[in-house]
Amino acid sequence: MLLTAATVPALRRRLSCWRRRRPVLAALLVAAGGAEMMVLPFLGTPTAILQPGVAEAAGLGVSLPLLLIGVVLLRFPQLHSIAGVAAVSLAVLALLTCNIGGLLLGTGLGVVGGCLAFAWLPPRSPADTTTDLTADTTTGTTTGTTADPTTGTTVPPPRREPRPAATSEAAAPGSR
Repeated sequence: MLLTAATVPALRRRLSCWRRRRPVLAALLVAAGGAEMMVLPFLGTPTAILQPGVAEAAGLGVSLPLLLIGVVLLRFPQLHSIAGVAAVSLAVLALLTCNIGGLLLGTGLGVVGGCLAFAWLPPRSPADTTTDLTADTTTGTTTGTTADPTTGTTVPPPRREPRPAATSEAAAPGSR
């Protein structure tokens, strides 16, 4: 696809629409926490903190799923609550298995990203409407108007036919 002045705004709109429907910040934080825990042993940090052995395999067993949870959050946003709880659980487990949780940075990123993923709400659909209740001071009743959020127009509620007044016979049966 050739980028021209006409295609850039359309591409920007599509990316913005895609981004609004996904917990992007949560996914990036979770994936960054997993990547940091995975890469930390290879950066040449002091060996007193990073002991190779069983912790290395267990560290990959925690950091790799954290990285994959970040991808899952981007690909399947409807799984945000399950992925958020799993990310927080794995990030806390990383304190034991990943050299103090990737020196606490990876655990912090994973916990914050998991909390954001759990708290994320998908955007409202355009079909949702809001109701504005206003009080009628002359009759003392409350009337509702429905506002369409996409167009901003206000639609009054449907009119109801008035009930027929009760007759005296209906009010006092058997009074004859």
